[in-house]
Amino acid sequence: MKEELTVLLLAGGKSSRFWPLTSKMTYIFMGKTFLERQVSLLKEVGFKNIIVVASSKIAQRFASSTAEIIVQQGEGQGAAILSTAAKIAGKPLLVVNADDLVAKDLFLNLLTKIAGTHNLLVGYKTESYFPGGYLVLDGKKVARVHEKPGEGNTPSSFVKLVCDYFVSADTLVRYLEKTDRSDPNRHYENALSEMMKQGEIFEMVEYSDSWLPLKYPWQTLDLMDDYLDQIKVMQISKSAKVHKTASLIGPIVLGEHVRVMEYSKLVGPLYIGAGTIVGNHSMVRRSMIGENAVIGFGCDVTRSFIGSDTWFHSNYIGDSVIGNHVAMGAGSILANLRLDEGDVYSNVKGERISSGRNKLGAILGEGVRIGVGVRVMPGVKVGQNSVVGPGVILQEDLADNKRCLVKQTHAFSENVISNVRDRSRFRNKL
Repeated sequence: MKEELTVLLLAGGKSSRFWPLTSKMTYIFMGKTFLERQVSLLKEVGFKNIIVVASSKIAQRFASSTAEIIVQQGEGQGAAILSTAAKIAGKPLLVVNADDLVAKDLFLNLLTKIAGTHNLLVGYKTESYFPGGYLVLDGKKVARVHEKPGEGNTPSSFVKLVCDYFVSADTLVRYLEKTDRSDPNRHYENALSEMMKQGEIFEMVEYSDSWLPLKYPWQTLDLMDDYLDQIKVMQISKSAKVHKTASLIGPIVLGEHVRVMEYSKLVGPLYIGAGTIVGNHSMVRRSMIGENAVIGFGCDVTRSFIGSDTWFHSNYIGDSVIGNHVAMGAGSILANLRLDEGDVYSNVKGERISSGRNKLGAILGEGVRIGVGVRVMPGVKVGQNSVVGPGVILQEDLADNKRCLVKQTHAFSENVISNVRDRSRFRNKL
């Protein structure tokens, strides 16, 4: 069955809620893109026939990938599946959402069950409300899926993950073709509902291990933590140079030609990509740094994801996500904790939502420039290629390709007091 089964990895989403970051599939975690890591996970389980459905831009980038890639035609998961109709005809099918990072054990468990004659849906057991689809159950049989029932109104404790097994791909395609497509975001779910109404049997596979969805930009930190926890030992490239006064603690990966300078401190788990420099008296803790970055003198980088070709100088960067080609002027700070220590909120497509984190810094898109002495408040997002001028206290999101400059007024007057005076009484106290 393992050889016959086709796995359809859906990677064609627009990542609209991921702003100001770009396509989540291309984000690099410890030297590999998220999409490459998802395909590798499936191959480790033993799946051989993997098809990735993605946008034309993603398909071009991963043209040489070990998995087959098909360009999605139309919007939504239903359209993604129909784009592969000729490839999946006559086969059992496993539909997987590429945005979700789950444990390998989920797929291993599924492999023990797919020899049966029923379709399978995965239910993630949770005690806290999640705004998604909940499984309505009749024993282990799924009667229907209730979308976003609201807190206190959930029909079960099981949220539906997009990890759906179909005995026959042809049956799924047939229902998708005859289901209304006016709402691309509901096309696939509506087809599933119709299948259940017409007597197609779906059984639930219960799952309660790790589930890390990558929907919002700050969730990059969740995935970062998961990957960092896979580092168990110190791994220092032979070409890396670590000054004898530097302190390295815990499991750390240093890539090719990394330089760690005098009196810096690195605390693992930590990943630092090739060609990156950690300057004098800087501290980097539980973070992931891309390639050719410069963590200049006197920086404190804590629990943050930082892209490649970035430049910093005497900055505090806490619980933040920073894209490629970002530069920050001296003394600028990405604040990560509210005064009341409550959860940090963020505006996403006009909706104010909780990040679920009481520590969350800034989200900076690719090519952002931050001037000297800037203060960016918790949860604030800055769009790609935007500029925050010197001295700004930024308390709200800044769109792509914008400038935010502070306006000052000055009062000038005569100084009638001499600034040159005897300071011996202070010197004696030193």
